[in-house]
Amino acid sequence: MTAKTYTKKDVVRRTAETCDTKLFETAKVVDGVFKVLRGMLSEPDPKIRIEIRNFGVFEVKPTKAKPKARNPRTNEEVYVPARRKTHFKPGRLLKDTMKS
Repeated sequence: MTAKTYTKKDVVRRTAETCDTKLFETAKVVDGVFKVLRGMLSEPDPKIRIEIRNFGVFEVKPTKAKPKARNPRTNEEVYVPARRKTHFKPGRLLKDTMKS
């Protein structure tokens, strides 16, 4: 069974319906929100946390370098450098909604 995929267009459409606004106005706002979130998450600070009450927390966490990782196809040892990864932790309201 495949997961249902929603696009930004779907988010814009539903937001416009919920807020009773025009589609093109809502698209600007949704684009702006995503642009700001993307900018905040890509800041050079190694640890970033964006908390949206009643929704969840977006975090950027550094990973450790792995000097002895192994390529399973060739069995060759490779070095994997440290990087940053994003993590989303749902808020209580979202968790409760998903349980129902």
